[in-house]
Amino acid sequence: MRIPDHFVRVIRLPRKIRGVTVPNDDGTFSIYINDLYSAETQREALEHELEHLARDHFYSSDPIALQEAEAGGAVLPPAERKIRVYRGTAGLEDYLRSIGALEKTIEQLGKPW
Repeated sequence: MRIPDHFVRVIRLPRKIRGVTVPNDDGTFSIYINDLYSAETQREALEHELEHLARDHFYSSDPIALQEAEAGGAVLPPAERKIRVYRGTAGLEDYLRSIGALEKTIEQLGKPW
């Protein structure tokens, strides 16, 4: 499987978010990893996000629960877990604001790995 071009950034995200991937307009992807976690957990989060890219999940109509199970190895019943997928930074920014994340988090979206 080919993994598309991507950029990885470590930023402060709300604790419950380990990582998130956002498609860019040019066909690349930005992967954001939460700096609140240990190096090992950050590595696991990055591997998980890269697995989504390798499996073309951003171009799949499969249920999100199935995609998460494929990327993480765990089978999650859809009723037990909601997975948010953002098709651009605007949606991610709105979500971070809605859960009370600091504006500084949004400003850091451009901070390189």
